[in-house]
Amino acid sequence: MSAVSGSAPGSHKRSLAQLLAKRPKKTDRKAERSSESLQEAALYLLSSRQDLNQFLLEVEAPPCKKVCSDGSTSCHVQKSTTFTDTFVASALREQALHLNLPPSILGAKAAVSNIQKICHSAMDGAQGAPLSQEQRDRLSAFLQTLKGLLAENCFSCSVFLKQIWEQEHPPVVEVVWHLQNLDIVGLEDVLESCRDPRSAVDWFCTEMHSLFLHMEKFPDVEFYEQMISNFLTLLIGKAFCKSSVSGKSSECRKITKISLSILDKMLSWYLDFIPEAQSDTPYTPGAERYWLIAYNASRYRARVIPELLEAFFIHTLNQTLIFKPKLKVSDAIRLQGSWSFVKTCPLLTDLYRKLFVLLSAEKLSFRIQRVLDTQEVNWHHVLACVSCLVVCQPEAQQLVKDLLSRLLSEAFETYELEYLITAFLIVRQAALEGPAAFMSYTEWFKCTFGTTSSYQNTTKKSLVFLLKFLSDLVPYEVPQYLKVHILHPPFVATKFRPLLMEYITLAKTRLADMKVSIEDMGLYEDLSGGSNKDQAQPQAQQDVQKALQIFENTGKIPASVMEASIFRRPYFASRFLPALLAPRLVSLPDKIPPAMMSSYLDACELEKHRKLEGIEKMDVSLNEEPLARLQAALWELRPFITDPRRYDEISSQVAIISDRLTSIMGTANTDVIPSKSQSLFTESMEELEPQELTVADLLLTSFCQCVMAASSVNPPDRQGSWPSLYVKMLCGHPRALFAVLSRTLQLLCEQAGLLKDPHVVGLAVFFVHLHECRATLTTLNIEENALKKFWELVLSPRCLKSVSVILRICTAAASYACCRFSLLSPGTSPDCIPPLFMHKVIFIFMLRLVLENKEVLMEDEEDIPVLCCPVLFPSTGWKEAAVGLWRSSHIQQLIMAETFQLSFRDWLLLEMNLGSDKDPLSDTERQEYQRWALNCCFLPASCAKGGCGNDLEVACSTVVDAVLDFCCRAESSAGRRPGHANTGIADILCRLQELVCDLPTPSRSGNLSRMNFLFNIFHRRLEQPSDSMQISARLRKQAELAMCSRILLGFPSTFLISTSCERGNVSLDCEDFFTFINKELKNIGPQGCALPYDITAHFFRGLLGASTQCEEPSDAVNSILHAAYSQCPIILTSAALCWPQLCPAIECQWSRLGGNLPKEIETLKEMQNDVDRYLSHRTSLPLTDATWLLSAVLHFTIKRRKMGQDGVSQSLGRNSAQVREGCPVL
Repeated sequence: MSAVSGSAPGSHKRSLAQLLAKRPKKTDRKAERSSESLQEAALYLLSSRQDLNQFLLEVEAPPCKKVCSDGSTSCHVQKSTTFTDTFVASALREQALHLNLPPSILGAKAAVSNIQKICHSAMDGAQGAPLSQEQRDRLSAFLQTLKGLLAENCFSCSVFLKQIWEQEHPPVVEVVWHLQNLDIVGLEDVLESCRDPRSAVDWFCTEMHSLFLHMEKFPDVEFYEQMISNFLTLLIGKAFCKSSVSGKSSECRKITKISLSILDKMLSWYLDFIPEAQSDTPYTPGAERYWLIAYNASRYRARVIPELLEAFFIHTLNQTLIFKPKLKVSDAIRLQGSWSFVKTCPLLTDLYRKLFVLLSAEKLSFRIQRVLDTQEVNWHHVLACVSCLVVCQPEAQQLVKDLLSRLLSEAFETYELEYLITAFLIVRQAALEGPAAFMSYTEWFKCTFGTTSSYQNTTKKSLVFLLKFLSDLVPYEVPQYLKVHILHPPFVATKFRPLLMEYITLAKTRLADMKVSIEDMGLYEDLSGGSNKDQAQPQAQQDVQKALQIFENTGKIPASVMEASIFRRPYFASRFLPALLAPRLVSLPDKIPPAMMSSYLDACELEKHRKLEGIEKMDVSLNEEPLARLQAALWELRPFITDPRRYDEISSQVAIISDRLTSIMGTANTDVIPSKSQSLFTESMEELEPQELTVADLLLTSFCQCVMAASSVNPPDRQGSWPSLYVKMLCGHPRALFAVLSRTLQLLCEQAGLLKDPHVVGLAVFFVHLHECRATLTTLNIEENALKKFWELVLSPRCLKSVSVILRICTAAASYACCRFSLLSPGTSPDCIPPLFMHKVIFIFMLRLVLENKEVLMEDEEDIPVLCCPVLFPSTGWKEAAVGLWRSSHIQQLIMAETFQLSFRDWLLLEMNLGSDKDPLSDTERQEYQRWALNCCFLPASCAKGGCGNDLEVACSTVVDAVLDFCCRAESSAGRRPGHANTGIADILCRLQELVCDLPTPSRSGNLSRMNFLFNIFHRRLEQPSDSMQISARLRKQAELAMCSRILLGFPSTFLISTSCERGNVSLDCEDFFTFINKELKNIGPQGCALPYDITAHFFRGLLGASTQCEEPSDAVNSILHAAYSQCPIILTSAALCWPQLCPAIECQWSRLGGNLPKEIETLKEMQNDVDRYLSHRTSLPLTDATWLLSAVLHFTIKRRKMGQDGVSQSLGRNSAQVREGCPVL
C-alpha cells in the first residue's frame, strides 16, 4: 500500500506519512474537509487490500519540515506522532473487526512478522549476526509504531512474546535490547516466556557467542559492550536477588534460575578456552575475551547493588575453582611449574585480576579455604589463583601463610593427607613467584619442619605421617624439591633418625634414576627454582668465589666447605678443588713485573679502541631477542602507571617484566645470591658483563621515565604501588640488582655533573623505594650492612664531587618521601627514607649553604605545606627548592624524629668526610661555622637528641671516637684515597684542642678525678687479641694506634698526668699513661725499645708543667720518674735515646721555676756525661744500681756516633771486659 487509488498516472509514489501530511491551509474549514476525506480514503484502501504487515512497515513519523511547512509554531512532531498512532490504531481495529480478532493479538502477530522481515537479511548470513545500520533504522521506526500501539491498547506483550518463540528463527538479541530500551518488553520477559528454560539459556548464550565473533569486525565495539552490560545488569540482579524477593512467585524463581544458568554457561564456555598446560604456541586473543566485560566492576556503578555484585564475583570465583576437576594431585605436582603467573593463560589471570578488584585479599583467602575444604577443585585454576593472589595483592602474603598454618595444623591433628597435600601445593605455587611475592620453598620448609618445635616432633605418629607423605611424593617430585628435602631434612630426634634416612635414601635413588647427582650439587646452589641452564658461570666457580669472599670477610674457612670436604667428597675433589686451584688474576696490580703490567695495559687499551671502532664483533652472549622482549615489557608498563583506572594491572605487568628478566639474568627465585651479588654492588665496572650493563641501563632508564610520566599525571601519593612493586621485583633478581646498583654508582661517581633533573629525580625515587624494600634484602645472602655502605658511598664527596649534586639528590628524595608517605600521620613510621639522606639535607643545607640564615632557621617557621611538583621539578634552582623544603613545618617536625636527628658524632663524620677542596666555605668561614655549630648546636643539646648536654668531657670523648672511626674507614679505602690530605680531620682536631683547653684544671680546693676518659677510649678501641688477628686487622690497628698518638699529642701535655688533692697536698700520678704505653705504644717506637721523640718530649713537658701545682715540684718529678723504673722503664730508655734533644728542652722549662734540676733528671744527665767522657777520654764508667739504664745510654750514644765494631773496641780499650760485665747489652 504505497499510493492512493485514483491518483494521476504519472505521479510518483508517496508514503502514508506524506499522504497524511497537512497541506497549506487556505481556511480551517477546508482543512477539516481534507482531513476527513483523506481518512475515508485510507480506510477504504485498507479494507480493500487487507495487507496489515505492509501497512505497519510503511508507517513513519511525519517529518517536521513537511508538517510545519507553513511556519506555524503550533505544529509539533509530538502532535503528528500522536495523530499517526491514533490513525494506525483505528486502522488496526478496523482490520481486527473484519478478521474477528482482538486488536492486541492482531498487532502482536503483525509485529513479530515484521521484525522477522527486518532481521531476515542478517539471519541469512549467520544466526545472531548484528543488524546493519539500515536495518537498525527501520527497526527503530517500527518499534516507535509498536510503542504507539501499546499506548492505544492495540498490542499484547504476552502474545508477542509467545509468537517470538514459535517462529522459525529465534529473536536476535539486538532486537531484544531495542525492545527493552523502549520499555516494550525486556530480556526478563523474553526469557520467562520461553516454555523450556534450557532453550532460553541456549538461545541467549548462542546469541552472545555470535555477537562476540562479530565484535572484532565492527568499529563500534562500545555500542555492543553497552548492550552486553545492560543485559548483564539485569541477569546479575535477577540471579542474585535476595530470597525475600525471589520467593514471591514461581515466575521469579524461574527467571532467577535462568539468569544463573546463563551466567554459569557463559563462564564455562569462557573457561573451556583455557589450556591445562602451557603450550609452545603463544595465546592469541579471540572472541572469548569479550566475556570479561561481565567482570568490569566500573560498568555496574549505581546500576547494581554492591552486595549483589560481590555475590556474583564470589560465585564466579567458586565456579572457576571447581570447574571440571579432572586433574589428579600427581598431575598438579608434575605440571605446577608451568602454572606461574606469567606462564598461565592470560584468560585465567585476567579473570582473576578483575575479580580481585572488588574482592579483598581476606575474602579471597577465606573463599579459597572454603572451597578447598568442601568441594573437589580444579588444581590448575586453584594454584593459578594463588599465584595471582600473591602477585596482585601485596597483603596476601601473610594471609597465605596463615592459610598454610591452618592447613598444617589440621593435617597433623586429623592426619588427613588432603590438608598436607594442599599446603605443599599452595606454598610451592606461591614460591614460584619469587621472593618479591612470597618466601622461597627452601626457607619455608626449613622454618616449618627444621626446628625442634615443628609439627612432626610432637609424636612419633606425626613424624611417620610426614615422612610417609614425602615418600609418596617421591615418584612425582621434580629434582629441586627432592634436593631441598635432602639437604634441609626435617628435624627428628636421634632415636627416629633411621626413619629419616629411609626417606633420604629413597629420594637419592629417585634422583639417580633421573640422572641427577646430589653429590654434584654446588655448595651454594639454588634449591627452590628450576634448573638454570643459562648460568653465567659454572656452579663450582660460583661456589669458589662465594667461599673466598666469606674467607676474606671472616678470616675463617666457611663451614659449608669443611662439611663438603667430609660429607661430599666427590664434588669437593672433582669440582670445587680444581676450580679453587685454577689460576686467576689478582684484583690489584701487585707483585707483577712492571714491564709485563705495562704491556698488558697497552693491550687492553688497544682492544678498547678496536671495540669502539666497530672492528670487534658483538659478544655472542648478548642475546638480542630476550633484551628486546624485556624492553617491550618495560615500555608497556608506562600506560598502566599513567592511568589510575589501570593500576590494578600494574602487578601483572611487573610479573611479566620479572619473567623477561629471568630469561636474561637467570632464575629470580634464589635462596643464595650469585657470587657477584654477594657484595650487592661493585665500584669496578669491569666486573659487569656487557649484557648486565645493557640490562641495568634498560631498567634504570625505564624507571626514570616512568617516574616522570607518573608525576606528570598525579602527585606521588596517588601514583599507585608501581614503584614499590618495581623495586621489590628487582630485589628478587640479585644479578640484575647488582648490575643496577653498580651502574648507579658509576653514574654518580663519574657523570654526576651531567645528570639532568629527570635523572636526579628518578634516582632519588629509586633510592627511597630501595630503602622501603630493604626487608626483602634480608632474605638474600648478602654481606651485613651492605645497603648502608651503598648509601654512604653514594653520598660521599668522593663519589658526588660537588656538594650541589648531593643537595639535589637528597632534596629530591626527602621531598618525594614526604609527598609519597604520610610521615606525620599518627601511627606511621617515619623510616621511609635512609636517615643518611636526611642527615645530608640537614648538614648541607642548614649548616652550610645558608650559613647566613642559621639564626633565622632556628626560629619557628610559618606552616608551609610540602609541594612536591615545585620541589621535584624546580624552575628556579635546587638551592631555592631546598629552602622551600626546609621552611616547611612538616620537614621541621620530621627532623625532630629520633630516626633523622643529626647527632654530634654524625656531624663530625660528615665534616671530616668533606674535604677542603669540595667545601663551598673558605678556611676562615669553615672555622667560624664549626665553632658555631659546636658551641651553639651540639654542645648545649641534650644527649637524648644527639648532643653533649653541656658536658665537655662527653664532647671530647665523642670527637675522639669519631676521629678514630673515620680513620678506620679511610684506611679501609686507602687504595682509593691515600692519607688524610683531602679530608677535614685537621680542622676537627683543632676543635678538639679547643675543647680540651676548656676542661677544668686541677686546684688545691678539692679532689679531682684523673682525666682518664681518653685512655679508656683508646683501650676500648685497641683491645683485640693480637694472636688471632689477620694481617689486615693488624695493619688497621697499627693505623688506628698512629691516630691515637696523633690525638694524644694534640692534647695539652699536662693532660697526660693525673692530679689528686688530699688534705691540701697535690700529688701526681701517671698510671693511665704508663698502662697505655705498656699495652699499646711500646712497639711503635724505633728499634722496639723506645718511644718516638714527640711522645717522650710531650711526657716530660707535661710532667714538669704538672709539678708546678705541687708544693715541692722537684719531689713530684722525682716520684714519677722513680716509679717509671718499675712501672714503665721504656720512658727512661726513650729519654736516653733522645737525650741530646730532650735535655735542653727540660732545662729551659725548669729554669723558669728556678732551682736545681730534680734528682732523677740529674741522674739521667750524669749518666749521659759519664758515657760521653768514657767514650771520649777512656775513663772508667761508674757502676750504678740502674745498670740497664746505663747500658741503654751507652748503647744509644754509640749508635748516635755511628761507631763500628772496631771503633767501639778501641774506645772501650782495656776496660772492655769491665764494661761488658757491667753492661750486658753490649
